[in-house]
Amino acid sequence: MRDAAASRLGTGGTAALVGSPFVLGPSRRRAAALDERENGTVSKDEVAVTELGRAARRWSDLLQGWAIPGPVLASAPEPPYFFDPEVFEHAAAEALARDVDTVSDSVARELLPAGGSVLDVGAGGGAASLRLGAGGARVVGVDQSRELLDVFRSLASSAGVRVGAFEGSWPEIAGSVPSADVVVCHNVVYNVACLAEFVEALDAHAKRRVVVELTAEHPLSWTRPYWKALHGLVVPDGPTADDAVAVLAALGLAPQLQRWTRVVQMVGETGPDGLSKIARRLCIGPDRYDELRRVVAEVPPPTRRDVVTVWWDKRRRAWSDSELPPV
Repeated sequence: MRDAAASRLGTGGTAALVGSPFVLGPSRRRAAALDERENGTVSKDEVAVTELGRAARRWSDLLQGWAIPGPVLASAPEPPYFFDPEVFEHAAAEALARDVDTVSDSVARELLPAGGSVLDVGAGGGAASLRLGAGGARVVGVDQSRELLDVFRSLASSAGVRVGAFEGSWPEIAGSVPSADVVVCHNVVYNVACLAEFVEALDAHAKRRVVVELTAEHPLSWTRPYWKALHGLVVPDGPTADDAVAVLAALGLAPQLQRWTRVVQMVGETGPDGLSKIARRLCIGPDRYDELRRVVAEVPPPTRRDVVTVWWDKRRRAWSDSELPPV
């Protein structure tokens, strides 16, 4: 974020990313290593590595631009990072109940064989995968939250879906997780600073296809006018889905994509206590509710959201650690 004078704020150890409870990996160091061969005569492969470094660095730097400045974070009455398990449960229940597949569902089904397997990374309550499992596939969910994995198991049991669950961070836990015919990952990548490593682990676990769903813009882009009004901070325009696709393309994955819209599934900012939850994300207390109420009335939260489904089939090119410059 930047203040009204466009000076850089909130970088380094005193900042945290807006809306993200996750600890970010060493993406800047990794991106710098990927990019360090920029000068001099290089081979075609080295040029490709440099392109990957640039794309990965751009993603990381733009994501870091969402860092909450240290003084703002320190003044917050409550930690601004939270999630409501009921929201994730509702999203998964809605996915199981609806009559029509979404774009992401359809793309995943195309290469999912009868009785096949699905790996859901960042599973939450299972909104991305349990619908696929209801057709007979076995589903494995990975998530950092034990509470959400309990929701995942409960919904799966009610729907008669065979599941397994792994608690932990991706890709750190990847070595313990089995591969699957189709890997799905919905609404996760904006929490991932080192996107190349994350995606390579997804790809390595897919036998047939990987399907990633993400919002066209940062999922909290709708809070930009609120940050400006309440704190005088300018939130960056990126990263976007196009920036994520650039990383995938630089990895040689030949991603395909389709843009569509869906009803917003917010993480707790709707309902009778929506204002207090927006205030919590903005690091303000009840003493500033009237200010926030006026801004929300002028620029209400969206009811629909632009979404991008990105997918690729089993990869054509892999950058091994031995091919990358040393970190």
